[in-house]
Amino acid sequence: MMLSDQTVVTGFLKHGENGQAILDEDGKTELIDTELAEIQYINPSKDLIGEGFVWTGNLNLGGTFNNGNSKNRNMQFNGESITRGLEDRYTVQGYAYWAQDNDEQTQNNLRVRGQYDHFFTKKWFTYLNTIQEKDRFRDIRLRSTYGVGTGYQIFEGEKLNLSLEGGLSWIKQDYYEESDENHGALRWAVNYNQYLFDSFVQAFHRHEVLYTPRAPSQILLYSSTGLRFPFILGLSATTQLDYNLDSRPADDRRKGDTRALFTLGYTWK
Repeated sequence: MMLSDQTVVTGFLKHGENGQAILDEDGKTELIDTELAEIQYINPSKDLIGEGFVWTGNLNLGGTFNNGNSKNRNMQFNGESITRGLEDRYTVQGYAYWAQDNDEQTQNNLRVRGQYDHFFTKKWFTYLNTIQEKDRFRDIRLRSTYGVGTGYQIFEGEKLNLSLEGGLSWIKQDYYEESDENHGALRWAVNYNQYLFDSFVQAFHRHEVLYTPRAPSQILLYSSTGLRFPFILGLSATTQLDYNLDSRPADDRRKGDTRALFTLGYTWK
């Protein structure tokens, strides 16, 4: 049992007239007197007591293949990995989407994001992150983003997670045709997921906004909202809607891209 002062005691919990008593393993000698409200966790996981990490995440895959009068193919892959310790958290997220219609490529984009969080209190943390992105049809050979900032973990647990982040980023944009450019940006992000209806479905939403205030100003928005339906043995089905916005796209390309995904995957926790 972990107490409110972060003390970890191994033994048996017994209710007495004056409150709760924790006894040693032979069930006879009293180790400590406490109140029930002082017991934060019973059988806490390794990350909560600083003796290891807990690894959670998901991988999802979808696609279609048609040959005949219509000949088209597309592949959709996305995933997330989170490794959580008492004071540290490592997150890797990414996606890769590819499509071809009558032997002509119509989609080819990739995005990978990595972030390290260090918790200096139970709720507050600082972060370092990087994003590497390419999209041939938006003229992006490689867009590299490096950021630093702070965040606040409002909720964290198996059923509900919600955090807010804000900081500064540096963006390096390498285009196929347009002139390359580098500039700083302000960053804002929200990460949310929650199991609903007795864990029948998991709702999730995350978005990230990068704003360059200098002229010409630019807003980059990445968002993903969806529902994940767990099956058995970690298998799941996911439906989600992604929206990416670039307020200052290359050439005459459109500012926004919307993508609806239906995938099968595996979730571990």
